[in-house]
Amino acid sequence: MCGIVGFISSDKVSEDTLSKMLHSIDHRGPNDDGYHYSKLLNKNIFLGHTRLSILDTSFQGHQPMISNDGNFELIYNGEVYNYIEIREELKAKGYLFDSSSDTEVVLKSFIEWGSDCFAKFNGMWALAIYDRVNKKIILSRDRVGKKPLYYYRDNDKFIFASEIKAILKYPNLEIKPNLKKVYKYLSTNYRYIDIDTESYFENIYQIEKSNVVEIDLDLNMTSKKYWELKEFNNSKKNEKDTIEEFKELIVDSVRLRLRSDVPVGCFLSGGMDSTSITSIAYKVLKTPIMTFSGITGEEKGIYDETEYINEVIKETNAKYRFIKPDPTDIFDTIDEMLDYHDEPICTVTWYSLYLIVKNMKDSNVPVVLNGHGGDELLAGYWDHYQYNFYDLKNDDKLEYEIKNWYKNHKRDMSEIEKYKLMIEKVMNKEEKEIDKFPDYSYVFSDDFQCKFNLNIELDSIKCDSILTKRMYKELFYETVPASLRAEDRNTMAHSIESRSPFLDHRLIEYCYALDNKYKIRDGIGKWILRESMKGILPEKVRTRKDKAGFIAPADEWFRTINKDQIIEMLGSKEFEDLGIFNINVLREVYGEHLGGEKNHQMFLWQLINIYLWYKKFFMNEKK
Repeated sequence: MCGIVGFISSDKVSEDTLSKMLHSIDHRGPNDDGYHYSKLLNKNIFLGHTRLSILDTSFQGHQPMISNDGNFELIYNGEVYNYIEIREELKAKGYLFDSSSDTEVVLKSFIEWGSDCFAKFNGMWALAIYDRVNKKIILSRDRVGKKPLYYYRDNDKFIFASEIKAILKYPNLEIKPNLKKVYKYLSTNYRYIDIDTESYFENIYQIEKSNVVEIDLDLNMTSKKYWELKEFNNSKKNEKDTIEEFKELIVDSVRLRLRSDVPVGCFLSGGMDSTSITSIAYKVLKTPIMTFSGITGEEKGIYDETEYINEVIKETNAKYRFIKPDPTDIFDTIDEMLDYHDEPICTVTWYSLYLIVKNMKDSNVPVVLNGHGGDELLAGYWDHYQYNFYDLKNDDKLEYEIKNWYKNHKRDMSEIEKYKLMIEKVMNKEEKEIDKFPDYSYVFSDDFQCKFNLNIELDSIKCDSILTKRMYKELFYETVPASLRAEDRNTMAHSIESRSPFLDHRLIEYCYALDNKYKIRDGIGKWILRESMKGILPEKVRTRKDKAGFIAPADEWFRTINKDQIIEMLGSKEFEDLGIFNINVLREVYGEHLGGEKNHQMFLWQLINIYLWYKKFFMNEKK
């Protein structure tokens, strides 16, 4: 796992600037670094790399890696987990290898297959290949966008990097906040900030996931997708075979992601997803794994999963570490996080996970597995039941599923009619799905509100299931992109690589082809995961019916421990000078939260983030 940075530019760039750009992302790769600076057709070309050594930790994996004939040069951030299998395929074609790294496999795969190679990779990556013969740079990003790749482009230059901060080190760029992005973030609970390639900075964008982009020396840019999840037929296999196939896929996904020349650990929340990964590693693949768990402690009314975590630790004989977030320094910690994230952070969950990762750094475990994607593949969120009910509206199983849903979860029955009406209005284009989330646009000044409106239309998968369409949007536009961005910055801030077995593209394709009955059955979600994990998961976890995940009691923190800090923020001249808020309305919102009339913790978290982000990047002219 690493960091990359580069550019094509007409400007002559000083050695000092090159060094600053490269070393601004040292945290992504503290073990080694290298760069190559050259000139071709009056254009300056720079490729820089910082390395976190995971596979082949020797100098043979050094980057930039140059082909034997000198025609291709690669910088690469990520892991191709099936590199061993691809290497054997290349050897059969006559290729020789000087290292045991996946980097050399990526380079020689491109030489052999060109941009078609990316469809062969099972992994996560953001990379750049300089093709000297055809005088262009090729950029690629993995299928779901686990690894980041940003760029800035004008008439004279194209700059790209793993993190925005490296781009900001380039001299004389005019950098402004992207107010449209700020509006999306604050007005809709972060849900729709990842529907496009824009960043929070004007004129800085992301390379789109699942894409290959080519830039020639005249800065012409072309892009094409190498993978899409557009249309899959529902599986018609019998139930037993379907469960077994799913099990084989999830086990193989974990197996591939355990490939490492350094120790591997696992985030463990006590829920189905992280427990499945930890248990598969130990019970199926015979690999003991160290676990890292965030706990909320004894705060009143806060759900704590320690009893489930302890069950997993006992059954997997895991070494473990419990970490409890300390909310007293939340403003200081967000400010510190923004040094690595460069952009506002989606939810308070990532504050907790940042502290967990920070406490992992001395554990000598540079690779950690996580459970991201399990909810979006297998229907793990509360509202997924409602979409499933709608799919069953003309089915005689509907009454049975509602009865068991209520029995298992004791949810408010009024949810059913509310969601039914919402779904019908969305389908009839009378409303948008965005309308189900709290709208905080009223906190902005009148002038700011007039500049923006969220007319959001999202692509979806072609299928009959309303539930599958909902989960597709979460996978590609909402919860998964936001989580992956935060996960990458949190872990790489502390030189730790995070891997996501549930986001193996084979598993994604398989799950999206499954009927709803494999996801929700008997009033419980993730049915096929529960069935496939019999004898592997502790029964206490496998049969649990509630859901928590990594949580943080921010609603209470913002009423107590952080109260004075929030009041001071709302009353500061710096906050008023932002010029985008109606301060009186904001104070009313915070008053509602303090009085317990409403829970505005998500919005307050985001408000703090915007304030500290503005201070860091714009108020102090700090870059």
